[in-house]
Amino acid sequence: MISAKLRGVAVAAALCALTACGTSGSGGGNSGQVTFWHYYAQGIPATAKFTKDLGDIYAKAKLSKPLNSVYVPAEQLTQKVVASAATKQGPDVFVQGGADLLQLIKAGAIADFTAQYEKFKDKAQIPDANVIKHDGKVYGVQGFSNTTALWYNKTILDELGITPPTTMDELNAALEKIGKKYVGIGLAGQGEQDVNSFSFTSAYGFDYTKPDAAALENAFKLVGGWAEKGYVPRDAATWTPDVAFQKFAAGGMAFVVGGNWQYGNAKKTASFTYGVVPVPDATAPAKVYQFGDNVHISAFTKDKDAAFNAVAAMFLSQDGELAALEAGSMPVRKDLAGTKGMQDPIYSQFNKALENGVPYLLPGFGTELTQMRKPVAEAWSAVLAGQSSPRDAAATAVAAIQRAAK
Repeated sequence: MISAKLRGVAVAAALCALTACGTSGSGGGNSGQVTFWHYYAQGIPATAKFTKDLGDIYAKAKLSKPLNSVYVPAEQLTQKVVASAATKQGPDVFVQGGADLLQLIKAGAIADFTAQYEKFKDKAQIPDANVIKHDGKVYGVQGFSNTTALWYNKTILDELGITPPTTMDELNAALEKIGKKYVGIGLAGQGEQDVNSFSFTSAYGFDYTKPDAAALENAFKLVGGWAEKGYVPRDAATWTPDVAFQKFAAGGMAFVVGGNWQYGNAKKTASFTYGVVPVPDATAPAKVYQFGDNVHISAFTKDKDAAFNAVAAMFLSQDGELAALEAGSMPVRKDLAGTKGMQDPIYSQFNKALENGVPYLLPGFGTELTQMRKPVAEAWSAVLAGQSSPRDAAATAVAAIQRAAK
């Protein structure tokens, strides 16, 4: 359930029935309940089950207040939280993908819950890397981690005698062999973040700290060439990661860049044999973002203890993290590292990808990071759509990055 996850409304209604869901979405000022804003309602089987499981886990914990779960589209959530801080009417607890952490702190929208976390009985089971701190204070936690890799349709690859690629040259050769018999590769081109493109740009040496147009151009030449040859559809420029994966899971597509959180959906919907390998290296190792949903407590909650109890039950307990594992995310609790599910070969490949993982909030950057990622994502989309040449797209993106850095 990553940050960019696309959400529908159907599941929210199911979760409401389980958890005394209100209609106004207000919380904060209502100490009689714990209001939880989330973006998990996708109408996809595995995610539907995860949202149901969250409600069941909260109920099982027998906490003192009912849970009021409210679906908010991912692209609206941060803005709604910031706006609600002014009226003190909004969520007590909410999730967001991590990109807006500094914005939320600056707006005074999230609470420091260091005191509550320090008293958490299972604190030792949560790695320090999954405790979100700023100036030494705890502002959030991650109950599971996610990353991306290259999924492949083993049925198609076996038919054509293709071995899962380990280099970009091998991936390019595989796509040439596939030709137009099948859709070659699914890539997400829509959005203002670079989650899908980062592995490709980093594989050619692109680095936000030293933005080089030539490195970016080489990555764009590769994927732009695929689009010209029809290996990736031109309308992939409008696809989100979830849309790209849904098309892969429907069959007829050889590769897709997707996250481990899609595993639950693959198990429930794919009718073919599939596998995963890290995104192949090119002139440099293909890096991946290591990220997961940040769970926060709103600064204006009337009952911080009750809010933290909800966080602990749904996201930090063994039950909560195992529910996330079933949906496709990787638990962070140390006592779950050896659980049977984590020995799965799909998860092992995602863990291998994380050997080249970097934090989603890249060290050394502040709020300008979002403004730096946006032009890269837009350039990636323009190249996929055939609206810009790789050279022009790279030059435009680097110029925008340099302006944002000033």
